[in-house]
Amino acid sequence: MSTGFTRREVLRAGAAGTLALGLSNLSLGAPAPDAAVAAPSRAYGDWRDVYRRRFTWERIARGTHTNTNCVSSCAWNLYVREGIVFREEQMGSYAASNDTVPDFNPRGCNKGACASDLFLGPSRLLHPLRRVGPRGAGRWKRISWDAALDEIADALVEELSERGGEGVICELGPNVDFGPNSVAPLRFFRLLGSPVTDSMAMIGDLPVGGTITLGTPHTDGTSDDWFRSRYLVLWAFNPAVARIPDAHFLNEARYRGARVVAIAPDYNQSSIHSDLWLSPSPGTDAALALAACQVVVSETLYDADYVREQTDLPFLVRTDSGRFLRESDVQTGGSETRFAVWDEAADQLAWAPGSEGDGRRTLELVGVRPALFAARTVALAGGGEAPVETVMERLRRQLDASHRPEQAAAITGVAADTIRRFARDFATAEAALILSQWGSCKNYHSDLIQRAQILLASLTGNLGRVGGGWRSGAFIALEGFALLAMQEKLSIPQLLWLSLRSRIWPDAVRKEFESGYVSSTLFHAVHGGLADIGTQQAYGDPALEAGAAPHLRAAVDSGQFPIGPPADAEPPRVILSIFGNVLRHARSYPKLRERLFEPAHLVVDVNFRISETGRNADILLPAAGWYEKVGLKYIAAFVPHLTLGDRAVPPRGESKPEWEIFSRLSERVAARARAREMTAVPSWRGEPRDLTRLDAAFSDAGRFGPHDQEALVDFILSVSTASRGITLEDLRREGAVRIRSLGPQGGTANIYSEYAEDEPVVPLRDFVEKKQPYPTLTGRQQFYVDHPLFLQLGEALPTHKPPPAAGGDHPLVLTGAHTRWSIHAQWRDEGLLLRLQRGEPVVYLNPRDASARGIADGNRIVVRNDLGAFVAMAKPTGAIRPGQAHIFHAWEPYQFIRGVSHQALSPSPLKVTQLVGDYGQLHWGYGHYEPNQVDRDTRVEVELYDGASVA
Repeated sequence: MSTGFTRREVLRAGAAGTLALGLSNLSLGAPAPDAAVAAPSRAYGDWRDVYRRRFTWERIARGTHTNTNCVSSCAWNLYVREGIVFREEQMGSYAASNDTVPDFNPRGCNKGACASDLFLGPSRLLHPLRRVGPRGAGRWKRISWDAALDEIADALVEELSERGGEGVICELGPNVDFGPNSVAPLRFFRLLGSPVTDSMAMIGDLPVGGTITLGTPHTDGTSDDWFRSRYLVLWAFNPAVARIPDAHFLNEARYRGARVVAIAPDYNQSSIHSDLWLSPSPGTDAALALAACQVVVSETLYDADYVREQTDLPFLVRTDSGRFLRESDVQTGGSETRFAVWDEAADQLAWAPGSEGDGRRTLELVGVRPALFAARTVALAGGGEAPVETVMERLRRQLDASHRPEQAAAITGVAADTIRRFARDFATAEAALILSQWGSCKNYHSDLIQRAQILLASLTGNLGRVGGGWRSGAFIALEGFALLAMQEKLSIPQLLWLSLRSRIWPDAVRKEFESGYVSSTLFHAVHGGLADIGTQQAYGDPALEAGAAPHLRAAVDSGQFPIGPPADAEPPRVILSIFGNVLRHARSYPKLRERLFEPAHLVVDVNFRISETGRNADILLPAAGWYEKVGLKYIAAFVPHLTLGDRAVPPRGESKPEWEIFSRLSERVAARARAREMTAVPSWRGEPRDLTRLDAAFSDAGRFGPHDQEALVDFILSVSTASRGITLEDLRREGAVRIRSLGPQGGTANIYSEYAEDEPVVPLRDFVEKKQPYPTLTGRQQFYVDHPLFLQLGEALPTHKPPPAAGGDHPLVLTGAHTRWSIHAQWRDEGLLLRLQRGEPVVYLNPRDASARGIADGNRIVVRNDLGAFVAMAKPTGAIRPGQAHIFHAWEPYQFIRGVSHQALSPSPLKVTQLVGDYGQLHWGYGHYEPNQVDRDTRVEVELYDGASVA
């Protein structure tokens, strides 16, 4: 927390010899430049007066932590004195949905409680800076805002005049909110005609197993629904660290009689509070889940009626080709997207309702009872016959052959009897819930793991059920934010037309929004050189004899995955990074720095702090801190509230809100474009852009000027269905207000459920209760994918595959997890939090592995593999499995002894099934489907560090 008193007070008290505090350890910070510092109102007699003074303030503002990628949406009171937020305190703004479930209070964590200190820290960026030494050398010169914006505008106009929009890229990170400062770069670059990176898969947070099976990667409800579960499974999810404000619902559910199961290789901070801990070997979770499914199927513990209606398991598959039996197979001119079942009541072929090619937009089975287990022969349209069987028949055969508990025990290290106990308890629970979240996305075979998890939840009838299902994380969208990002003119006629289009052609409007983005993973693979490492055959699926490179080329050449400039063109030469830190989080980041950043003509980082990406930039622009500007926290499904981040104090130093920065930049670019008559500059997609009026377009003809952030917040609130009737004044009074609806569905907002303000939110109810078809090729939860590549690689059904030897054949698996002490890297150098841990990067080892290598607690070690090496401190602990090395995420490379972080050792092999872009639900879209960057399969060896140089 902050100290709560000014330097003047400290010095006066210290001169009197009355304050016995360790002042050298306190991060005091100076008042904002325009804040008047009043003399203390009274002389201090002793330390008690200083303590009392700490709890006085001039006013209280409402705040939260807007531009940080934390989904918890916590409302805080910000206590302001003499122009400084000197402490923050959690608010109790969150009422219970109803009197049968606990409320959402208190919301907050250790990071939020010291954010006021973070903004006074040594890495805070207060002035525009220009690099004067080599990139990454840390040599800077302070310049004016005019000089900085002029230089950036010159570089933009020069590059745009030569190459059009493809010569520029916005490296957008995940630290966004739903307010004007996050919409600013989206609006600016869309009008400029240059692409923006979609960072979700690049940070390894895209649940592609959900896309394959449910048609959406993002499905979740409110965390108070956890309380209504009877069996909660924390699968690679550690809420005691990664979801601190919601973890209390788990403990309250246990008081109600629920059982909590933790599944993770390490005995983590949530495992210690569980009723059962399963510790599979890293990367073997699919084997565990499928063994549980084998028990459920073999012991007839599945919900047969649910499976018939909601899944593709009754669908017929041709055993000669492995493809679904389609209407086109048996009827001349029949549909390729209408699928067959075997009606066991009539003992004949029938067509399943709800698929893409079926006219009945319902899952309701009227007059047909699909067989779950059947094998028949059907007549084909062109003559002849074909043998067919149900997907369920194939699944049972595969489970019995390869996924019995004894086989899984040999793979995972979890005893067969324990697997059976887990499967039976899950299947017989009144409501069972798998909380998978983003930790399950960072393995090469995460899609198979997630598909197996969903299969277990579906066989037991839990998806779409109160307190049950599979939850990966989802968001609630505000249309006003999207409108500002994608729509130039914002007058009432234009908005009414767009609203009409959204209702009639929702897919077209969503694609229009997505048209400004590129696939971040593939952009960096192609233009950042990461494909040189990520496509190597040695690091991926051994079944790919030529590695992933041919599949990457095919995906890019098809145009199904946008990557900005064509693959054979130069990468963008002007890079503007904002809300992220790609040179910290990218796996194999040294290659990215070498291939994308070093050849660039200009690299700009907009940030409130100096990060690793900023260290490798040419110009640093200081952004206002979260307490220094107005914003709206993005709405994660966990907590159905809209939370305000208000401007409690003026921006420190010369920092500015992002809306003002891009507003000023648009003026300068437009002035230069007018001088050069740049009225038809091709965008990266080929459409002409009139840059001479960029300033007018950005401001909506002067409607929203550089300082009109509050007017922008009013606009967003007024036109968004989730915030209907909520005003800025309501938020300033309450801090957080319950949303009015779930907003539009699509993209990252796919909850598919009715909403009531007095009920917890349960996802996917529209499919189960309204019989609405799923957004998949089959219209069902789709466990069978008959795409040729899935068939070729043996992944048509969920299966287990051994993790690849990413990084080489080495004995230890380097795993990771979300740290308790930071949100991404934003708090990683925060002094108060560093003192609560070891203060430097730490690798956790099992004591057996450490002892065998002569490593003791506190020793510095070298961690190496084929890609490189890094140095860190060792911590032996029994919480880590033998054969595992574990490091918590987000350390900046400059915090390591050699300036090289663990991310440099992760090749992040590209999984080729995630390059399919032409099969039903499998296509690129913003936050929808593309390969994740992954790191949890990285192989390493460790040894003592002798202080010498490391090759």
